[in-house]
Amino acid sequence: MDATRIRRRVADTARGKVPRPSTVIALVALAVALGGTGYAATLLPAGSVGTAQLKNGAVISSKVKNGSLQAADFAPGELPAGAQGPQGPAGSAGPQGPAGPAGPQGPKGDTGAAGSQGPQGPQGPPGISSLTYVARDYGPFPAHSQYAGEAACGSNLHVVGGGVLTDGGYAEQAVNSSFPSSGDGSGNEGTAGWIAAVDNLSSSTRGFTVYAICAAVSSVSGPR
Repeated sequence: MDATRIRRRVADTARGKVPRPSTVIALVALAVALGGTGYAATLLPAGSVGTAQLKNGAVISSKVKNGSLQAADFAPGELPAGAQGPQGPAGSAGPQGPAGPAGPQGPKGDTGAAGSQGPQGPQGPPGISSLTYVARDYGPFPAHSQYAGEAACGSNLHVVGGGVLTDGGYAEQAVNSSFPSSGDGSGNEGTAGWIAAVDNLSSSTRGFTVYAICAAVSSVSGPR
């Protein structure tokens, strides 16, 4: 017997005769017991029960459908970490990056081993095999005068050096010039002799000696 039929029976009884109080109370209790759930469902609108209406501990594990919750429904750290998965395949190589700045210079390395001896070079032209010294004396010349003298090498010889030696002591004579000459008495530069000019700074007569160092050579260039 459902709640609707009980209500109708109570109404029909009321029209016929007045029931006893105990009967009325029993019928009302029966109607509430059988129809309380449907009555509550009729009075509560859809979506009216939310978080605020739930008591603490009202939802337990047995009331939650397995597999219905997602990871987003749990606070950070509540879910245990799963086992590490297998290593994935290596990715493709990326493009080459730009060159970095040059680093500081490193320390000096050890000296390497000596290399092997190279091949012998071609023979050079023949050198000077002999020297000839030529000396010519000049003077004595008057005090406070300047004179020049030349020492010529001779035929087929070329001057390779020369100089002058004065007769006086320190500060009595001064060499004005000394250079390789043409050897012909013209006073010009050349390769056939040596010429020198000397100033007599003393109050007496003084002389000097000109030297030329000569040699036979295959070729000569110069003197400039």
